[in-house]
Amino acid sequence: MTNVMDFRALALFFFLPYCLYAQQTDSSRVASTQETRLQEVVVQATRVGQKSPVPHNNLLSAKINQILQAQDVPQLLSAIPSVVESSDAGTGIGYTGLRIRGSDPTRVNVTINGVPLNDAESQGVYWVNLPDLAASAAEIQVQRGVGTSSNGAGAFGATVNIDLSKVSPDPAASITSTAGAFNTRKFSAQMNSGLLNGKWAFSGRVSRINSDGYIDRASAALGSMHLSAAFIGEKQTAQVHLLSGHEKTYQAWNGTPAQFMDDEALRTFNTAGMERPLQPYDQEVDDYSQRHLLLHYKRMLTPYVMLQLNGHYTRGAGYYEQYKAGEDYTDYGLSPWVIGDTTIPTTDLIRRRWLDNDFYGGTFVLRWQPENDGQTSILLGGAISRYDGDHFGEIIWSENPLGAPKGFRYYENKAKKHDANIYLKAEKKFSEHFNAFVDVQGRAVAYQFTGFNNDLTPADQLVKDFFFNPKMGATYAWSKAWMTYAYVGIAHREPNRDDYTQSSPSSRPQAERLLDTEWGVRFEGRHTTASANFFLMNYRDQLVLDGSINDVGAYIRTNVPVSHRAGLELEASSTLGALFSVAGNLTISQNKIQQFTEYRDNWDTNQQEIVLYRNRNLAFSPSVTSRVEASCLLWQNFGRSPKEHKKPNGQVTATISGKYVGKQFLDNTSNDLASLPAYFVSDIRVNVGGIRVLGNQMSLIITLNNWLNARYSSNGWVYRYVSAGYDARPDDPYTQLEGGAVYHQAGFFPQAGRHWMASIRMDF
Repeated sequence: MTNVMDFRALALFFFLPYCLYAQQTDSSRVASTQETRLQEVVVQATRVGQKSPVPHNNLLSAKINQILQAQDVPQLLSAIPSVVESSDAGTGIGYTGLRIRGSDPTRVNVTINGVPLNDAESQGVYWVNLPDLAASAAEIQVQRGVGTSSNGAGAFGATVNIDLSKVSPDPAASITSTAGAFNTRKFSAQMNSGLLNGKWAFSGRVSRINSDGYIDRASAALGSMHLSAAFIGEKQTAQVHLLSGHEKTYQAWNGTPAQFMDDEALRTFNTAGMERPLQPYDQEVDDYSQRHLLLHYKRMLTPYVMLQLNGHYTRGAGYYEQYKAGEDYTDYGLSPWVIGDTTIPTTDLIRRRWLDNDFYGGTFVLRWQPENDGQTSILLGGAISRYDGDHFGEIIWSENPLGAPKGFRYYENKAKKHDANIYLKAEKKFSEHFNAFVDVQGRAVAYQFTGFNNDLTPADQLVKDFFFNPKMGATYAWSKAWMTYAYVGIAHREPNRDDYTQSSPSSRPQAERLLDTEWGVRFEGRHTTASANFFLMNYRDQLVLDGSINDVGAYIRTNVPVSHRAGLELEASSTLGALFSVAGNLTISQNKIQQFTEYRDNWDTNQQEIVLYRNRNLAFSPSVTSRVEASCLLWQNFGRSPKEHKKPNGQVTATISGKYVGKQFLDNTSNDLASLPAYFVSDIRVNVGGIRVLGNQMSLIITLNNWLNARYSSNGWVYRYVSAGYDARPDDPYTQLEGGAVYHQAGFFPQAGRHWMASIRMDF
């Protein structure tokens, strides 16, 4: 039966526009009045244009500046169709993530200026490593589905392209200060030199963000820096970027225990660090630094041929620290402590688990586009990269003697990954109405790591994969306002680090395959835009958690033969006069596994029970998501003199938004007892801009987030088991009874209730 909240989502999309008016969220239509775009300094080969058959949204710097305070990129993308954002600390600061069409962060390809940002091994993106990255972005483009060929991890849900390359011709500087609930503070300073001598440009930004978090002790201390320099000549350009970020966050990865979720005093309870006696361990933190060096060089070889060369190097190092109570010496390769005739097998200890890695490589683009043709464009591109990762663990303190030297490493292994791809994109305009493109990519991956042989002994192993990813699409313009399109693309994605290291060659999972088909229609009028997009994403061998244990005794993801996502995405935006506008989107989808086998641990027999399911919902895939944003220009003041009359001297805009996310299951069994309830959350934002103070421009952003004080969780986890002989609920707050002898442990990530944030920015 359809959830009552689903009807609220439909009403939100179709009826709210008639009574509320919002600022347009399709930022591809937002023109920046403060930035003059120069010639293309860096060719964004992974970006698509307005008439592309790939469904996409552009978030330009003008829109980013209206909404950016201290929140991270996933929260900034909340208005994109089919996006569900989450935050471990509950505030959008610290560890954050996003799912697009139900696909998790490891299946979303992210690039900066075309350079891969996804971690080579886990394939995820840790936004916390580059705090305030959006403050440097000229544009963020989100392509839904497979999209066009990109560099790095395979796009199984979406591609996010972040453009930092635009150069402003005018000198400028700004200082931003933010304060908010949960002791949130941010300070940021930016400057750019403008174009010096018509050829040189320099820019810089430093940011500092602190927050205590909504969840207990989920604090974050974040810092970042971005420096860039550019040379722009008649036939060549060069640009260099240095990005540096450091994060220190108190761990909130465990989630709130299921039994505490309905208790207002306990829903923020954090179990991390609680193994320390008497009081939580104050250094149960994740501490990581990351630096990126990007080099771009473009040269016009002929009037029709352009070559772009890019180099990149990423250096990352850090650890997470844990207090562990009652640990067995043998688990760390040590002998128990012996005092006379007494053997003490366990000890309390503090450990650090380190990751020390280097990622480097290059990309290239060769584009042929005749100036006097205007009908044809051919682009040849590719990339090659290498990742070196050193994983090790150290014991830095022990309650009892260890019998090990200082700095003892209880495990250590290294990994290497080579990734290379080459693609050819050709676009042809056959007439004023009809455009078509074809895009073919070959990608090779070689991953060397320490895993297990079939006899369960550790051994260095090498896995090689080659993927062929073709794509094609076409658009037909019925008129200047109406356009229809079709797209089909194939993508492959290799398993991640844990899939390999926690298996042997005989139990190793296969690569995933996706066939993505998109059909749609777009309308773009003078005051109104609208689009409808239907997608069908058919998966082969999609990797999912099913509770099974492989031949090395690890819980692993396994391939399911057939699964799919199908849905309809609707978008619309409209302006009514100079004062009001409205925009919104709605996604209705079906996300199914044809057949799914669950493996449940039986605590009584130490065996696993098998339960077969058919036609079940994919985890974390709501069938309905919807968002509407409406705003009104409340006040605007113009200068008194004729010269100043056309320039606003201060304006106030009020915006209200509402987002509905349908029920999400925590696993693939479609069990209502292991699900995230549907939720509706609404925010209010007031923008005060264009105020002149001593000749400088001042702007304010004041937000009241979740002003209806909704109690909801955006993420969670579950582990199901059978136990007829022991009820763990009195001893473990994560445990809940499903029925009979079936229990599950579940953790949830509740988001903050009503809270505020205010930012002031001075532009010089």
